[in-house]
Amino acid sequence: MRFLLVIGPHYWLDLSNASSQRFQVELKCTPQTSRIKLQLPVWTPGSYLDRAYARHLEGLVVFQADQQLCARRLTSSSWLLIVRPGLELSISYGLLAVEASVRSNWLDQGHGFLTAAAWALEVEGQRWFSHTLSLKLPLGWQVATSLSQLGDGLYKSDNYDQLIDCPIALGAMEEITFDVGGVPHRWVWQGLIKPAPLDQWRWQLPLICSTVCRLMGVEHPPASGYLFMIRFCLNGFGGLEHDNNTALMFSRNELNTPAGVRKLFQLVAHEYLHQWNVRRLRPRELTPYNYSAETITASLWFAEGITSYYDSLLVLRAGLCSNADYFDDLGKDINRYLCTPGKGVQSLVASSEEAWIKLYRRDAHSDNQQISYYLKGQLVALLLDIHLLSKGFCLGQLLQELWQKFGIYQRGYSPEDLLNAAAKFDDKLLSILPMWLNSIEDLPLESNLLMVGMRLASADAKHAFSGIGLELNNGELLICKLARDSPGESAGLCVGDEILAIDGERCRSIDFFDQYLQPNYNHRLLISHDGCISEMLLCPSIIKPLSWSLVEDPDAASDAIKLRCRWLQGHG
Repeated sequence: MRFLLVIGPHYWLDLSNASSQRFQVELKCTPQTSRIKLQLPVWTPGSYLDRAYARHLEGLVVFQADQQLCARRLTSSSWLLIVRPGLELSISYGLLAVEASVRSNWLDQGHGFLTAAAWALEVEGQRWFSHTLSLKLPLGWQVATSLSQLGDGLYKSDNYDQLIDCPIALGAMEEITFDVGGVPHRWVWQGLIKPAPLDQWRWQLPLICSTVCRLMGVEHPPASGYLFMIRFCLNGFGGLEHDNNTALMFSRNELNTPAGVRKLFQLVAHEYLHQWNVRRLRPRELTPYNYSAETITASLWFAEGITSYYDSLLVLRAGLCSNADYFDDLGKDINRYLCTPGKGVQSLVASSEEAWIKLYRRDAHSDNQQISYYLKGQLVALLLDIHLLSKGFCLGQLLQELWQKFGIYQRGYSPEDLLNAAAKFDDKLLSILPMWLNSIEDLPLESNLLMVGMRLASADAKHAFSGIGLELNNGELLICKLARDSPGESAGLCVGDEILAIDGERCRSIDFFDQYLQPNYNHRLLISHDGCISEMLLCPSIIKPLSWSLVEDPDAASDAIKLRCRWLQGHG
């Protein structure tokens, strides 16, 4: 029997011409069979959308022993090669790096960020081999990554999955370090114009991380080290979780306000908690990852909703905001849920299952046909926590139970596993929780919030309700949103229509339109639809509550106030 000596794939990235927003990749590997497939992922874990990364790949050329091979395209993101086993392949291609996000590739004259799912071709049959990476950088650029460094510009991953899981930040960066339970942490950032608030960060960041650890019932995170990579920019917000690192984007201008700083800390807490919930404790369908196709799971409400519920609560428990701040933030989320017509169309389970085609493909009609599993999942987590608190437990205990049973062993869970785990604390949840997950009826927020001495306060709208959202674009007053089953929809209006006049008066501003409307009155609208002028009748409805906020109930009983304290402080 003949054995082939196989060396794992090696990638050489030439980033020296970063200002062009392009870079070159040379991949060397040794095939074991006569037919192999090369494939670029179509998505990256944590972001459930087919991103068609291959659209940015160009000039794929393959050589073996100085002979150019034909790479036959199988799909939009994969190629078939007929090769000689045991003889090294040299594969080269270029990539466009123009998407400034935490889930793609970005280069400019001073910064860079690379997501391996968007640049690293996978060699069929070698997913579990070690992979190495060499970087050729512009002069003076620094590197931040969780990949193991073997030498100057040389890095290693244990397998392809780890390569995908370790993005790379590039350019001029600043850094502070701290420990959490003896585990070293790095906070690396770029893009700030004003001096960073180092004195605050040095104690605030460890406090957030240790508060997350306490939620999970541990002293330190599961990784042997953790890296935060954050790019401050003019406008941007987002994060993507990984096993031992996270990539963040945040608007530098928001650091100027207490609410903005709180928002940053909530983002940090959210992504840090993800190293437990969704990275190691994850739905069975995502174990292992299938990078070549969408993977449907009904449990994203738990992966993201539970994490979203805790991100703001953890900042409160860390002592980095007040109760009033927390109630204000939670109230805004409740208001957003109550004002989204799609909550009566799409269930929470359906929201999870349809993430690939809806959540990340938002348009003017999205709020009418869907509800975010982040948003509604967060509120189901709130209800579940209050319910468990009323029985002498808390949601944190359920999370710890699931971590011990599934997360530590990285065993994927099923929807039934989640339900059965909750039922261990109260068997009534066997019927209650499925109702919250599968129904399109409104969640029982008011009654449950009263249990912790809180209530929802409504504020009346200042104007009659039309369901029409307007924007002023180059002097044109355009309909940008139209609420489902609203007077505007009943009138036959469409998104994109231009409002020219109302009752014979020229309409040039949003305020003029809103203030002009009268309830139960037939207004004559002159509009432009697809360039054609027509007149329509709009009859707004009576003024209804415009918004809701969360306030303490002045009539709350002492038991409800005690339960509220346990909720906010995290004691079961």
